Amino acid sequence: MRLVLPDNLLRRWALPRKVFILLFLFSLVLFLSPLNVITGREGTTGGGKEEEFSAAVSLYYQGDLQGSLAKFRQLVRTYPACEKTRFNLVLLLRETGEFAEALEHLAVLVKEHPAKTEYSLAYTVTAYLAGKARQALEHTRLLPETAETLFWQGLILKDLHREKTAVEALEKSLALEPYQPMAYYFLGQLYFDLADYEKARASYQRALSQESNMTMAFYPLAVSYLQLDEFSTAYNLLQRAEASLPWNQKIKEERQALERSHPYLVQERRQEERQRREAMTPPAVEPAPAREGIAEVRIGLAEAIREVQVKTGDSFRLTQNDRLLASGPPQTILHFRQVDGGVEVLKEADGSLLVKAAGPLVLSYENPAATSAVFNIEFGRGYFWAGREDRIYRGQLEFLPRACGLTVVNRLNVEEYLYSVVPAEMPASWPAAALEAQAVAARTYTFANMGRYASRGFDLLSSVLSAAYPGVKSETSATRAAVDATRGQILTYNGRPISAVYSANSAGFTESSREVWNFDHPYLQAVPDKNLPPEIAGGYMAPAELAAWLNSRLPTHSSHPSYSGRAAYRWRLWMPREELEALLGQGEKLGRILSITTAGRGPSGRVKKVLVKGTAGEYSVSGDQIRSRLGGLRSNLFIVEPKIGADGLPEFFLFTGGGWGHGVGMCQSGAAGMAAAGYSCREILNHYYPGAVLTTKY
Repeated sequence: MRLVLPDNLLRRWALPRKVFILLFLFSLVLFLSPLNVITGREGTTGGGKEEEFSAAVSLYYQGDLQGSLAKFRQLVRTYPACEKTRFNLVLLLRETGEFAEALEHLAVLVKEHPAKTEYSLAYTVTAYLAGKARQALEHTRLLPETAETLFWQGLILKDLHREKTAVEALEKSLALEPYQPMAYYFLGQLYFDLADYEKARASYQRALSQESNMTMAFYPLAVSYLQLDEFSTAYNLLQRAEASLPWNQKIKEERQALERSHPYLVQERRQEERQRREAMTPPAVEPAPAREGIAEVRIGLAEAIREVQVKTGDSFRLTQNDRLLASGPPQTILHFRQVDGGVEVLKEADGSLLVKAAGPLVLSYENPAATSAVFNIEFGRGYFWAGREDRIYRGQLEFLPRACGLTVVNRLNVEEYLYSVVPAEMPASWPAAALEAQAVAARTYTFANMGRYASRGFDLLSSVLSAAYPGVKSETSATRAAVDATRGQILTYNGRPISAVYSANSAGFTESSREVWNFDHPYLQAVPDKNLPPEIAGGYMAPAELAAWLNSRLPTHSSHPSYSGRAAYRWRLWMPREELEALLGQGEKLGRILSITTAGRGPSGRVKKVLVKGTAGEYSVSGDQIRSRLGGLRSNLFIVEPKIGADGLPEFFLFTGGGWGHGVGMCQSGAAGMAAAGYSCREILNHYYPGAVLTTKY
């Protein structure tokens, strides 16, 4: 059970808050992994100069990793008895893949502190990451049987090709701690190697149920179904995998091969799509009250498509420049497609031509409650949630012919747009104050970014690159109430709408816009959670402190168990080297990846730049692009270490991180946690956007 206490309860305790925090951190040391060595900041360098230690940490945050390593090495030579300095050096050496030196320092720590099992476990893990499985296995004898130690033992045995004993170790680990997505993933690999495809499938499914971001499991899960001759399910999974990992040619080739060998799969899919279109009835919705005077927003739903099917929810009109071209009854399925630089509209029922126009077409209704169903809309391409679905939209649909295909735009008023955005961005079951804060933030972001994509024919995207907008299906009474309660309210700074960005989970510490996007806004600064201990809230943690924090789940508003998923607040992800090479797409310019190292961090610990060194060259990624370029990482708040394979090259890169999203502005989990603790919408907004003014626009 995780202990999460609101501010007002802590204030009632006779035990002072600082004492509670110290007791909590002390207990934390007993349970954390080998990285979890919590060390104080004052008087802990074994008599050494604190300014020297601080200088080494400062170089780490400035992006001079080699300079920081040199400084820590010097400190270890000067103060050899200092555990803190030596262990910080070990963690930096693991990041750079200098495992031999790291093992030398860990051998010293193990010898001098034999009772501290965290050092023995750190030695075991480091030997495993170094590709020295036998050496790592020998060291496991010094360790107690815990979920953590058994997990690593299972991986070590897997490397030694002792599959059955590896399975036993991982199953024992999972019996002690059921939430271990990576343990289930590796268990799936082992069962597959043992030709037990039923158990392999079950293991991959369990891994994905615990960590939906584990795209590395998509393909092996599909292959497990293929081995079991369950071709329809395998086909659906391959399509999902291809949408999430479009750079992976192996998945595409497997899907195409399956279509050739089982052509009925394509026929079944098309028949199912036709049945969905016929069964769909676009519903009538309740318009926003007093709709006059509310600004219109244009949302880009799809681009560069050749055709799309739409079903009308009421008597419809097709117009061009306000000139009526055609009209028809409700429940008509229209087939829009690009032809000769224009748009052609067919009736699906009989294939007859309804309209052919050289320019944009608008589908609209006189009834403001009418909606349109748009079929087979692609969403989230390149992300783990990627897929296709049928969506229903309020307002008008505009079809713009472009050289590359059709652009589909949804035009509607801002308040009705927010009816869909708020529940898509935040669960409708969360506290009202959080939903209202989300409504204000989303409305502000909308006005601040009007016209951002004007050259492409719309204002905002329907994806998370602007705001998630899945249409009417996401609407709920609770979120409509939150939008109506904050009608017209936006945040301003110097009289202008602010860039009110937000993310799913800040990991307990937001980051400044300067560190993520290289532009500075006074209202987008690094803000620690109100419940974060002061030694962490101060920022700029040493490598060991940062690692310990990322392996713990401190009781903050952002970690509230009702509003923060385990994989959102803290996570681990193993990315195969070959998948990263395909994703980066540098080919011969980079070669095979040798190392991935961080180059600079913001106050919250988020990585500012990543350097990728290959056998043929180097490549760097900066800012918010790091997450997507490195395989869909949940955030930039992570530490990264290589795992060396049998060929001497990295087999995986192990990312240990916290949070979900860019981490700038409002933390959605934190907003819900604050609301549950009694904070109002205005107080939540003041915390995450300091200096911004709540203003009524209309």
